[in-house]
Amino acid sequence: MSEARYNILVVSDNSGRGEGGAEVFNQELAEALARRHNVTLFTANPDMPAHQGIQRTVQTQPPLIEPGPGEEGEPKPMERRDWLEQLARQDPQQYGLEDPAAQPYDIIIGHSRFSGPAAAGLRENWYQDARLVHFLHTSPERLPFVRGLTPERAEAKAAKDSAIERGLMERSDVVAGVGPLLAQASRDLSAEGEHIPHSHEFVPGTRVYDPVQHDPAPETLNLLVMGRVGDPLKGVDDAAMAVKRLNEAGLRVHLTVRGIRQEELEEQFERLEDLTGGNVTVKPRTKSVDEINEDIRASHAMIMPSKHEGFGMVASEGLGHGVPVLVNEESGAAQFLQDTERFPPEIGRPCVVAEPTDGSSRAQAWMQAINQLRQDLPQRQAGALRMREILQQYSWEHAAEATVQAAMEQTPLPHRDPRALVTAQERDLMRTVQGPDGQLLRPDAPQQAPPATEGPEPGVGVQRDGPVQEGRAPDAPAPIWQAGLPQNAQSTPSTQSTQDAPGGQSPQSAQHQAGAESARSAASPEQQTPLWQVGLPQHQGGTGSPRGTAPAESATSLWQVGVSQDPPAAGRGAGESGAGRSGGAQQPPPDLSGPRGDGIEV
Repeated sequence: MSEARYNILVVSDNSGRGEGGAEVFNQELAEALARRHNVTLFTANPDMPAHQGIQRTVQTQPPLIEPGPGEEGEPKPMERRDWLEQLARQDPQQYGLEDPAAQPYDIIIGHSRFSGPAAAGLRENWYQDARLVHFLHTSPERLPFVRGLTPERAEAKAAKDSAIERGLMERSDVVAGVGPLLAQASRDLSAEGEHIPHSHEFVPGTRVYDPVQHDPAPETLNLLVMGRVGDPLKGVDDAAMAVKRLNEAGLRVHLTVRGIRQEELEEQFERLEDLTGGNVTVKPRTKSVDEINEDIRASHAMIMPSKHEGFGMVASEGLGHGVPVLVNEESGAAQFLQDTERFPPEIGRPCVVAEPTDGSSRAQAWMQAINQLRQDLPQRQAGALRMREILQQYSWEHAAEATVQAAMEQTPLPHRDPRALVTAQERDLMRTVQGPDGQLLRPDAPQQAPPATEGPEPGVGVQRDGPVQEGRAPDAPAPIWQAGLPQNAQSTPSTQSTQDAPGGQSPQSAQHQAGAESARSAASPEQQTPLWQVGLPQHQGGTGSPRGTAPAESATSLWQVGVSQDPPAAGRGAGESGAGRSGGAQQPPPDLSGPRGDGIEV
């Protein structure tokens, strides 16, 4: 990774735990960026808790809006996102940001339509030298149709939100889709327009803890679901009904639900107690990482029964402790866990619960998946420990650095030569994907022919498609970072020089443009093997497989590179907590140990 230290402005209407997934995401990302860079966090929440390592925090208070003509009620605060967008049109020094004359920021980050408009406005109005990174957190085209809206309302909302996202993407230098599902959605959304932004696939980080070890044959299977459980999109009712049916069939299962608003706790408990047949514990929202970890470590499995998730970070949270997970099929997490170049298929695929297509209910599908998990619990526990080990290659620091590298390759749009703009097809060929340990991979880039000029003498410095390296004799072994990699699937170069290339572009941007030129003249698909297939057995080369960085001799998948092949030894993990506290007068979950329960037919 580059040792360069950049100045980064993170714009977020809100940030921190206890709210939603995007707020948690922003805190983790901002803190990870701050470990290597100078980060300013600009938010519209004056009560936001302090974030570790942030060099500067600018917190603003949205003004109160009086009721309109004919309306009754008390004044209400302006929407945070609207307030930030309004401030972006004013001199930023008035509310605590840096003097634009100094062009102090290298990168500005915005999140979807929530803070994306403010981030784009700040770059265009005041900080034109900064690269603009736009994160896509949800699919605006898909989400309205799984929220229970009428078809007419869903279609109208999808059109409105998609138009906003497209407009923001066209104003950005990099669009970072959170996970593979949203990376593809972002490319689809941004495929039209005069400016096609660079596409980057971002992998949310995993915090890895001491592995938890439970009895592989518990008397009662304890499940945990987290998130905005009052939202029908999250599918908690389906999981609750599955738990009731399993208990009625003779398999003891208990569900803990974390994430209910305090004022709704009693009401939700009564409702879920009925749905589960009394086999539930409900807990309020919390900002405490310790309380969340306590819940995770007290469970035999975490489940994510959502109807749709852009990614679903709860899966990574569970696997970070070595706890098995079940996730819904329509999610970025499902695509990530089923990527056979990241995880062995025998441990990744069983984590995914397929959506029913035969007319059966989601509750029935989840009942079957939970029952299968119980029957295979020893294998699932071993698989989760193996996945925990692999996920050490996907920390928040790795994710942050890959994003910085992808951004710093770009020339800021206000300074872009119009002749350097690329088509959507060329953009797709040059897209970047976050690999293990923060590597920046270009899985679809065409092979580039070597230059016709004579190479330098041994000992002369050479700039290639990777970090700056010293020249070497022709027969000398390749550096470790190149070993076994197709030349254009190597890590992208770290930004080492601030000298501009011809035409006002950075060296990285000039290289990116050269790659696009190569894409224009690339051979037809019939004549060219996709890079992700190079060196891979053909059974791994399914359509759309995103990566191919293994040596041809061994066809090593990414999940095998640099990772011990043996799972951690059995034994109770250090720091393991007991069962979580129950809400109200409810009964706590049963003990975690006991004789093996018999399988049941579902």
